[in-house]
Amino acid sequence: MWESLGAGWHSLCALWLQAEAILARNSIPDLSFTQIRKSAIPDDWKTWMNAKLMKANMDCPQKGFSKVLTQYLKGLPSTTLAGSATVVTEIWCRPGVTGIVGLLLCLCWQANSPGSQKDLKANFKRVGSIYSAIIMVSDL
Repeated sequence: MWESLGAGWHSLCALWLQAEAILARNSIPDLSFTQIRKSAIPDDWKTWMNAKLMKANMDCPQKGFSKVLTQYLKGLPSTTLAGSATVVTEIWCRPGVTGIVGLLLCLCWQANSPGSQKDLKANFKRVGSIYSAIIMVSDL
């Protein structure tokens, strides 16, 4: 299955692994249930984080998630996407199940959402920029 995803996914996953390793060196803990609840991230992502903290599974989001994700990513400060240290101020800028892996998961959900290919392509670039920004500021 991995081979069928293509070079774009492979490159994005490689960036995620580098960024995850950088964040893991800083021993940042998972978010608490309260921090998740109070955050501004999309609700389906919050539900997934909570499920992972409880070591439970959840179903994929219902339709409409693609637009919610796109609005969320478009609403991030431009400095978060530009290699600025601002990226580390985002609540999800941490390793583990309440961290940056959620961005990758959200893209997977979006990829499986009919009619979301245009948004997916733009969001792929946004998430890639976020991972690159984390790598660039690796002297956290």
